[in-house]
Amino acid sequence: MAKAKTATKKSSSSKSKQAPMRSFHRSPDQPPFFSYRITQQSIYWLILCLLVLALGIWVITLSVRVQSLYDQVETTSSQLDASPSTKN
Repeated sequence: MAKAKTATKKSSSSKSKQAPMRSFHRSPDQPPFFSYRITQQSIYWLILCLLVLALGIWVITLSVRVQSLYDQVETTSSQLDASPSTKN
């Protein structure tokens, strides 16, 4: 046998909750967009930028040194290959 479906009761309040009213006050004047002012955050960005650039320069100098070392090894090995070897 099938049971009869019963409707569920929904609780509804007659008063809807409204957000409290906020006072309308003037917003502070905003500086022009292209104005320049040094802040603590700009100092942090400057330090971070300098660190990244210094790290990049360091990596490039290491790469140049390693490449010159490889060139020296290659010239030495080619000189040894070019010289006549005496085998007894």
